[in-house]
Amino acid sequence: MDPVVSVAEVAKFDRELAEQGATSAVIDRVGYALAQTAISLLGGTYGRRVLIVAGRGNNGNDGRSMGRHLNRLGVSTLVVEPEAMPLLSMGPQPDLVVDAILGTGLTRPFDPPKLPDGVPVLSVDLPSGISADTGELVGEAIYADYTAVIGALKFGHLFGPGRERSGRLVRILPELRPVDSRCYLVTARDLGAVIPEVPAQSHKWSAGVMVVGGSAGMRGSAGFGAGGAMAVGAGMVHLVTRAEPSEMIDHPSEVVVDRLESYFAEPVVAASRRFRSIVLGPGLGGSLQIGNFVRRLLVDTDCPIVLDADGLTCFRDTANLARTLTRRRAPTILTPHHGEFERVFGPIEGSPVVACSQAAIDTGAVVLLKGSPTIIADPSGAVALSAVGTAKLASAGTGDVLAGVIAGLLAQGMSAYEAAWVGAYLHGAAGAGVATGKVTATSLVEAIARYYGSLNCVSPAQELLR
Repeated sequence: MDPVVSVAEVAKFDRELAEQGATSAVIDRVGYALAQTAISLLGGTYGRRVLIVAGRGNNGNDGRSMGRHLNRLGVSTLVVEPEAMPLLSMGPQPDLVVDAILGTGLTRPFDPPKLPDGVPVLSVDLPSGISADTGELVGEAIYADYTAVIGALKFGHLFGPGRERSGRLVRILPELRPVDSRCYLVTARDLGAVIPEVPAQSHKWSAGVMVVGGSAGMRGSAGFGAGGAMAVGAGMVHLVTRAEPSEMIDHPSEVVVDRLESYFAEPVVAASRRFRSIVLGPGLGGSLQIGNFVRRLLVDTDCPIVLDADGLTCFRDTANLARTLTRRRAPTILTPHHGEFERVFGPIEGSPVVACSQAAIDTGAVVLLKGSPTIIADPSGAVALSAVGTAKLASAGTGDVLAGVIAGLLAQGMSAYEAAWVGAYLHGAAGAGVATGKVTATSLVEAIARYYGSLNCVSPAQELLR
């Protein structure tokens, strides 16, 4: 995984460099790497002109170092302070403008200078005016075509307006980063180490999933969850629902539909002993009776539970939820979108990563906050981000599919944290690959099945024949 660091972690790293007397040498290394990046973007040095707008801090020092290296390498380079931009008369338009005004230490609203129109912009580390911890605007901000990320990614590259304004990210000097980061960005190469192989002696109950949900008017939700579980290799899926079997739609024909005659928990608890994981909540409803039913299942069942949608929002505050989860004997994964998160945990103020991480610590559960990117927080303090999603996934039922995918991975033996971040990545990557303008829950299930199959398609017998 690729580390993602906070402003505090960067500041600590910079202090350590200063204490070692290494700041000047590091700035020279950064300047040279930035110069090489610019030359690559320019396609060479001959006849190229670069304008560097450099502020007064370390970000500006990186820009000035870059200017010195570019001049030595044959690129006509002018370095100016932001205040001098209104008075600048450079002659011919530059081929590239470098934004080296502000870095991660932004503390007050920023008013960007007017840059030349129609000229590509390369920002140093982060577009000036973007909060490195939240991606939000601090005043106004530069629009970059490219951002040279120094060392590790910052949250501002991935969240809010910062994601849009960073343009294409170019990593330089990845070793220049704090070594103790607790947050990482999931990449495709991370999946291979954790995707479970299907044992030769497996049978249909080896990875059984129970989905509890669905009600009048919400009949499809639980069915989509069942489809998600089947897509990632669940051997047996039972859909436990109050909806009539004839009313159920949008679930694979292999799914067994069990009629829930009442919200009496004991029969469901007894049946759950055959399963390896449970999805609890999609389309279940929000009555007091259903809330009590959910609490009983959480307390009395012994397998991992993905608590989704109505199963989560029947808890009206963090304390109520935490009291119930402390009585559980197995892991729990909470999968809210932003509205559901705020109903249970309160408004998100500042960094959503901090809010999600605190929710995980408070409840002792893995918390997956759906969004762009999706945040997966473990009670240990570890955080993973999945940024492969697409706005095409903003469609009814796709969140229910994600809950089923995670349960399917849990049923095959993954830890709660692994199942959550792998599921989020599979969900986003498969959705992004759907060619239609809008991803439906049904098309998403099919895409996930194809994508997952491509990751885990070599059997031991096939391997022997290679």
